[in-house]
Amino acid sequence: MQTYMKISTLSQLTIATECLQRQLEQWDISAEKKMDIRLCVMEAVQNGLLYGSAEGQPPEVHLSWQCNCDGFSFFVEDNGSGVPERLRSGKGSGVLLDEHGRGILLMHVLLDEVIFNERGNRITGRMKW
Repeated sequence: MQTYMKISTLSQLTIATECLQRQLEQWDISAEKKMDIRLCVMEAVQNGLLYGSAEGQPPEVHLSWQCNCDGFSFFVEDNGSGVPERLRSGKGSGVLLDEHGRGILLMHVLLDEVIFNERGNRITGRMKW
């Protein structure tokens, strides 16, 4: 089953996170994996809300996820110019000291896959069971 939400405020992110938590409770996975998934989804959506809007436009973040017997996947897309290439890998000099990029680094540590589209405004995260 795939879930889709359009998010434009932090309060809507809270609702989405609660919905995600309810769905994750249906799966026999560790509390640590559930927390890791929630954290990564929240980081991706918050980045979209903060940095992912076209100039003069309100933020509009599209979030979808699916969970099955193989694992969990989420997709976050915004209407901004995208994450700069130098931050996408979560590596490189100064990411921990940089003002931006720590959430992406965290996703790379906690997830099995983190993939950006060419523009950098869509992220796919996957955790395998």
